[in-house]
Amino acid sequence: MKEPGRKIAAALAGALLFGHAAPAAASAANVIVERLFAFRADHMVLDAAVIGSRVLVATQSGHVDAYDWRDGEAGGPLYATTQQQDAAFPPTVTAVAISPSDTLCAVVSSDGLLELYRVGDERFADPVQRMHLPDLLTARFLGDDHLLVGDRRGELALVEVVSGREIYRRQLEYDPIYSLAPSPDGRRVAVAFRSSRIQIVATDTGETQQVLKGHRDSVYGLAWLSDDELVSASKDKSVLLWNLAQLGDEPRLVYSADHYVTALGVDRGEGLLALPLEEHQVGVLRIADGRILRRFSGHTGPVQSLLFAGDGERLISAGNDAWVFVWDLSDKSKGEL
Repeated sequence: MKEPGRKIAAALAGALLFGHAAPAAASAANVIVERLFAFRADHMVLDAAVIGSRVLVATQSGHVDAYDWRDGEAGGPLYATTQQQDAAFPPTVTAVAISPSDTLCAVVSSDGLLELYRVGDERFADPVQRMHLPDLLTARFLGDDHLLVGDRRGELALVEVVSGREIYRRQLEYDPIYSLAPSPDGRRVAVAFRSSRIQIVATDTGETQQVLKGHRDSVYGLAWLSDDELVSASKDKSVLLWNLAQLGDEPRLVYSADHYVTALGVDRGEGLLALPLEEHQVGVLRIADGRILRRFSGHTGPVQSLLFAGDGERLISAGNDAWVFVWDLSDKSKGEL
């Protein structure tokens, strides 16, 4: 494994360890909700995806672990990277993504491998597609037939799933791409970098349409509320809401913290955000007024992934402490939900 690739992969997790916690500025309901299930991954979690009641997590040790909250069972590792002879440690799995039809899973490892597996496979051993893309960091599906991939050189590429052919490759910046978020209609993708900028890119051509400047440090999380509204989370300890239909407008400050905001989850139907709070708690925030409706306690390190699931009745959180928690949002009598 190439040493520079491992350093960048480690930075995606390690750089988040240096945040500090203090009371957040947003008003909060004094509600701590018990978790529904808790699972322990084999190492710190860098990314997560959900399909039905199963949670797939990508870990620093090079595994994709699977958990099912319906029966409370851990399915064990679905996937493990191959140990290289000249490496002290296996490559890291930096990203995992599920296709919209829930049929394919994309696995990205720090040695530049992008592999596609059938979701129904008991173990990920026989990829339906394998591509080697140097310096690869992250990937997200664009429909079932294409993947958007970003690398540590700031390049974005669109790849055809069946053939593995690159349709285009664009040099957007010279900083690593930390996050990719296709819009709900699939026409645009928001791209976040180690720098403070966000680019809005046309998915059919790879051309930049807008550059969003409002954060003062690295952007860690992106989530679309609609085809024209984007939320971003940053190392500068803020969450911003961008209205892309109104060019020139300043972003609205949704949340201000005294800690790095390292992840975002969104429930578009309810207008809710999931985000990390002080002392490694997780909160559910109403976007309309910035009020924190619920908070969950259990993590002991920075949270890396937040996902709403089960028609909004479940919230999944996973982080650097290797814990994967499933929180129950179904009881509307608790808190304000």
